[in-house]
Amino acid sequence: MGSIRKQSSTPKEFTQTSQDQIIFPGFVYNNQDPMMLGRLRVIPEGKVYQDIIGSVENWDETKDAWTSKDPLLYLPLLPFFLSVRPKTDEYVHIILQNKSFQNTNQFYIPGVFSSPMSSVFENFQGSKKFLAAGDRIQQTVPVKNADGTYKKQESKGVFPETEDIAILGRFSTDLVLKENEVLLRAGKVKNLSPSKLPVGNPNRAFLQLSRFGEKKVPQIPQTQFRLETEIKSVKKIIIWNILNLDNAENSFTGDVGLYNVKFSKDINTNNFDKETIMELSDGVDFSGPVESLRFVGKTFKEAKDTINEFILGVISNFDNYPYPYNNKQNVTPESIYPLVVTPSKQTLQQSIQFKSFQLEDDQNIQNVDIQGLKEDAIQFKNFLLFMGGITPGFLSVKRGFFIIWGMNEGNPIVYPLTKPKIEIINPFKYLRNQDVTYATLGAQKLYLLSHDSEGPKGKISLTDTLYGINQDNFVGTAKRKGIESLTYPMVRGDKLMELLQKIMNYVAGHVHSISTLPPIPISTGSGQNTAEIFQILADAENQILNQNIRLN
Repeated sequence: MGSIRKQSSTPKEFTQTSQDQIIFPGFVYNNQDPMMLGRLRVIPEGKVYQDIIGSVENWDETKDAWTSKDPLLYLPLLPFFLSVRPKTDEYVHIILQNKSFQNTNQFYIPGVFSSPMSSVFENFQGSKKFLAAGDRIQQTVPVKNADGTYKKQESKGVFPETEDIAILGRFSTDLVLKENEVLLRAGKVKNLSPSKLPVGNPNRAFLQLSRFGEKKVPQIPQTQFRLETEIKSVKKIIIWNILNLDNAENSFTGDVGLYNVKFSKDINTNNFDKETIMELSDGVDFSGPVESLRFVGKTFKEAKDTINEFILGVISNFDNYPYPYNNKQNVTPESIYPLVVTPSKQTLQQSIQFKSFQLEDDQNIQNVDIQGLKEDAIQFKNFLLFMGGITPGFLSVKRGFFIIWGMNEGNPIVYPLTKPKIEIINPFKYLRNQDVTYATLGAQKLYLLSHDSEGPKGKISLTDTLYGINQDNFVGTAKRKGIESLTYPMVRGDKLMELLQKIMNYVAGHVHSISTLPPIPISTGSGQNTAEIFQILADAENQILNQNIRLN
């Protein structure tokens, strides 16, 4: 029984509502109908339990509750054959057959929810979120974006889609009726919370009945040859940095350095782009520099040439390099490729206002119209100059940012490497106007049980399971065997046939060296040997038998 409310939750009395109002709010006081007809005892919003009961002459709570004398008694408007019972303290819509005769012929419809994740329980006030009185109630997290996409892909499929019809349980169960499919599920989610997006449970138990308008038929496998781009983890990066892009005096200060990249499958040639450096952290994702070069007060040409000479020095193992370096072992071909050349995080941040500008690989700065730029856009102009001037080689079309995959006869390889790949493709053909239906039962453990069957292990008793089988019945207790121990694993038919075929091949062709001796382990004709048969038998418990699909 719900708690007795001593005062009204609103100053507005139930009897003072508008004459046009036909639906009223109420909260469930008690939902334990002894007749099991779905009736509720409900207190209308704005009224107090003591006041309602006090208006009934000679009221006896122990005898009069749930009778026609009970002023809190409300009948469901939903038919008896559809059982939807609100919980105590949840919101319900109250409907009176005649407002002039209160406490008689009173009906209810289950209330609304503020979030599908609140279906386990939604208190009276929380249910008002999308009613007129809910403006000040905090918004819960939406499952979808405004364009209909999911905020979290793992949430897709947890709740029914707009075009489908469904009956939902309080937590992890539902029955979904699609256009050509019926889906009955238990355990579709592990947790539901209004403050968190739901995540589907791949290990749910389900029954799926499907009808497909076309029959999909496998065809003869085909061999396909294609070139595949190699994806490799980046080993090192060259970061060039201009400290004063905003200067208009053609006098630049900066540095360029070679850094080691911490091995990660996530930092690779497939996803490293012009802005990736903004997401990486020095000391976490990369370290160094192991080689570096600084310059102060250089003209654009001098600064650009200094950076390019450093890049050339790294990829040429510092041969004929005009500047001091630390160790040639830092730039061996085995240790540097794939090598990324990129502007520094600071350089990009200085020009972040020009993020929408994309300098194509084959676009030279001389082709960019920078005439008429305002003085405050000097940063933009200098950024474009360096992006267009830094290159792995005089003849290369790569500029500013690029990946070097290796060297070929002294020339840097700046395009992705490919390798031939042969794949076996399994094509399919769709036969139109040929309907096909599928029935699937899925769970982590499946049981097929007969009330009348009794196997060698004994008969399974399904007494006291009318409203469902609990886990103790499956696993067992200290005093009673469970269904698991009294059932038998299902046989994988094709694997059993494979074993029988090998046994017959051996039996049909076996020979004895001497009639009184055991047969030779290898049969004539088929060449079947006993060692293979014994190995299959040793693996039979898992290969031939499915321990998770059982029957009695």
